Amino acid sequence: MSEIKTYTIKPGITLHHIDTNQFKTVSVGLHFHRQLKKNEAALNALLTDVMQRGNSKLKDTAAISRYLQALYGAYFDADIRRKGEDQILSYVISTVSDEYLPEGEQCVLKAVSMLFDMVLCPQIENGAFRADYVEQEKVNLINDIEALINDKRSYAVWRLVENMCDGDPYSIYELGRVEDVKAITPKMLYDHYQTVLQESPVDIFVTGKADIDAIIETTKERFADISPDVLTYPKTTLYRPSNTMKQIEEVFDVTQAKLSMGFYTGIAPDDARYSALMVFNSIFGSGAHSKLFNNVREKLSLCYYASSRLERYKGIMLVSSGIESQNKQKAEDEILLQLDAIKNGDISDYEFDVSVKSIINSLRSMRDSNGYLADYYLGQVVSGTNISLEEQCRLISGVTKEDVVKVAQEIKPEMVYFMKGEA
Repeated sequence: MSEIKTYTIKPGITLHHIDTNQFKTVSVGLHFHRQLKKNEAALNALLTDVMQRGNSKLKDTAAISRYLQALYGAYFDADIRRKGEDQILSYVISTVSDEYLPEGEQCVLKAVSMLFDMVLCPQIENGAFRADYVEQEKVNLINDIEALINDKRSYAVWRLVENMCDGDPYSIYELGRVEDVKAITPKMLYDHYQTVLQESPVDIFVTGKADIDAIIETTKERFADISPDVLTYPKTTLYRPSNTMKQIEEVFDVTQAKLSMGFYTGIAPDDARYSALMVFNSIFGSGAHSKLFNNVREKLSLCYYASSRLERYKGIMLVSSGIESQNKQKAEDEILLQLDAIKNGDISDYEFDVSVKSIINSLRSMRDSNGYLADYYLGQVVSGTNISLEEQCRLISGVTKEDVVKVAQEIKPEMVYFMKGEA
C-alpha cells in the first residue's frame, strides 16, 4: 500500500500514516480490536459511549466542546464498528492541518494529546466510571438497541443474518443485548476497560499532512506502560454452507412485507476472485443498472425495492426487498432466476461496463473523505490484505465477464427470511 506508511510503536500497537494533500484537516483514529462475543458486545458498546463524556482533565461534554472549539472547531467521536467478527472500539479526532494555521500555531499535536487523554485518562471515581454517566449512557444504548426493530427493512436483514449464522459470533449484534446492558455496573465497566487496554491489538490511523515523527514520539510516550498481551487480530470464519434452502417466516405489524435472502459465496477479501465477486454483486443487485432493479422491480413490479450486498468478511451475500405478501413466491423465484441468468452468461455490455465504472467511482470517491479513506485501510488491516485503493481499481478494471460467470456459478442460496403482515 504505497500511499500509506506503517510504523510499529511496540508489539500490538501500530501506527499508519496516509500522507495526502487532499484535505485541509488531519484525522487521527485509534482503534481497539476485540473478538465479537456475546458476553462483552454490550460492554464494548457502552464503553465508547461513556468514555466520550469526559476525561480526567475535561470532565464533561461542555469542557470537551470548549477545547475542541479552541482547536479551530476540531471534532471528536467514539463509536463501535463491526468488520466481520472484529468488534472495533474507535476513537477519532479531526482538526485543521497545521499548514493552514498562522505561523507558529499548532493544532494537530494538541488534538492527538486530547485523543489520548480521552482514551487513556478516563474519569474515575472510587475505582469505577462515574455512576451518573454510566446510567445515562445505559439508557441511551438500550434505546439504540431497541430502535433496530423499528426499521423493518434493516431488521429483516438482521433477522436473516441471525438465523443464517446461528451459533456463530457473526450472529451477535454489535451493540449487544438489552439484558446485558442492564446488568453492567460502573465497576464492571471499568474492569472491562482495563481488559481492553491490556488485551487488544491497537491501530492508529493518521490521515493528512502532519509531523508524523512528532506524533510517533507522542504515541510512544503515552503508550509506554501499555503492552497488549493479545497481538493477533480477531478472525472471521467463512460461512459454512448447509446446501439446503431454509425458509423462516415471522409475522409483524407491517403493511409492506420484507423478503430477505442469504447466499453463500465462499469468497473472502484475500481471495483472488474477490474483485470479480464485487462486479457480480453490482450486476446482480447493486444500483439502478442491476438485474434485480430492472427486472424484479421495474419490469415485473414484484418489489418496491430490491438490492444485494456482500458481507465481505463472511463469504455471504444478502438480498433485501420490500413486497406485497401475495408476491412472495414470485419475487423469490424471480430473484433466483436473475442469479441463474448471470450463471448462464446473460450479462449485457451495459450491465458489465456500468458495474465496473460504478465500483471504481465509488472506490475513488473515498479519497474525498479522510474518514472513508482511513476506514478503507482499516478494512485492509482486518482482512489481512495489502491492496491500495488504486490497485483495487486496477483489479476491478481487469475483471472479465467470464470471471463474473465463474464466481456466480459458485453462489448458492441458503436461506429465505420472510416478514409478513398480520392477516
